[in-house]
Amino acid sequence: MAVVMPDFLYEERRFQLVIIGGGPAGIAPLLAAHHAGQLDDLLSAGVAIVERSGALGAGTIGHYAINSDSSGATFVDCLRSPVPTPLTALYDHPLAKSLAAAGDGAVPLRDAGRFLALVGAALEAMVRDDAGCAVLTRHTACHVRRDRDGWRVTVRDEHGNQRVLHARNVVLATGGHQPEERLAAERVGGATLVDLCGDRLVQSGDVLGLGGLQRMADRLSGLDDPRVAVVGGSTSAAAVCHALLNRMPTVRFKAGGITLLHRRPLRIYYPDAQSALAEGYTEFDEDDICGISGKVFRFAGFRLDSRELIMQARGIGGRAPEPRLALHCLQRSADPQTLDSQALDPHALGILDRADIVVAAFGYRPRALPVMDMDGTPVRLLSQTGPQQPLVDGQCRVLDGAGTALPNLFGIGLSAGFVPRGALGGEPSFRGQANGLWLWQKDVGGLIVDAVRRPPKPTSRQPLQENVDAWS
Repeated sequence: MAVVMPDFLYEERRFQLVIIGGGPAGIAPLLAAHHAGQLDDLLSAGVAIVERSGALGAGTIGHYAINSDSSGATFVDCLRSPVPTPLTALYDHPLAKSLAAAGDGAVPLRDAGRFLALVGAALEAMVRDDAGCAVLTRHTACHVRRDRDGWRVTVRDEHGNQRVLHARNVVLATGGHQPEERLAAERVGGATLVDLCGDRLVQSGDVLGLGGLQRMADRLSGLDDPRVAVVGGSTSAAAVCHALLNRMPTVRFKAGGITLLHRRPLRIYYPDAQSALAEGYTEFDEDDICGISGKVFRFAGFRLDSRELIMQARGIGGRAPEPRLALHCLQRSADPQTLDSQALDPHALGILDRADIVVAAFGYRPRALPVMDMDGTPVRLLSQTGPQQPLVDGQCRVLDGAGTALPNLFGIGLSAGFVPRGALGGEPSFRGQANGLWLWQKDVGGLIVDAVRRPPKPTSRQPLQENVDAWS
């Protein structure tokens, strides 16, 4: 007997906005609209959210066995709105109170994930309450195809049934990943890490993710003098070092047991220049200070647990030393896109050779789904042309391979490559990408909301005043 599927599975619906990915970045534009008192207006225009898991909000953030580099107050700040809403009511929830009590301190990402799941559930109910909106959990976006009025988004449910959503605007919030092929391209001292390290090489996501530290401990616990080399200078690199030192009680590292090999200087965040100078930190000038907030290395600087560890290792501000962590700055390359050097670095090669495990912490690359032109021709994105190329421009617009913004297609989240400029603040010297919940939920999400609500001519947005010390 043939199974007759409900008609709504194949119905093509129209929306002003389709968000692909309902994790922390995907819900950020909705939280930005909520903060500005614009969420009801945005929903009345028609919003759909496509999420492969069974719930909105948390994504995989709670799967990491580390603390946040955002303060507890930053997480709870997403509930603010000019008027009472189901989200503002969450201020009284015990979990929200617990995070708020952390103030400017870090919180376990496990708790952050639980809180964002709570926020996601409230948002999901608000979206579902509007007849012109839809929440498609346990659905996967297959591809987006441009049409005359915007985009056609093909989605598939867990049973394999497909449907098409017509969207004036689409936001890609599909997260990031650590492609293994990138390891084959990264070179240190004239050779690739794969050639140098073989099966001793792992990626930072594998260490910090579910069960990662236990796997590390299983490999290191029986060694008299375990040694780990961490390659990279990002927040994730410092987070790996902190986790190895503090979350594996069965592993006894001796002096220099962990070495962080980095190319760029390790910058330290300070709330203002006076605080930095008071601790003897002078490695900055006017280009390293945010013109809006006055913060030193607002985007490039380490924060919270990672900050304290690097300051200990460097002996900054009278911190007690951490002899188990050594720092080694790799020689600069003629090619700034790699960690390689024209001259061999014997010390770095020796560190890698002696290490029992080598952790590659090169950050994440965008996991963008296939994009097609009107005739079905695949569109190569700029992020697919090189290991450092961004997915988006300074207005969160997705870029094609030539660097041209695709109309009404936006990106947000981990590895999107967004670099704040101008009214959004940040230090002029910053050259990386800014990733942080506060930024996504306020200014960056606001850029997208402004563009969606006024599509013919996106307008500039004045920055929102930070009321917490941490932005991410």
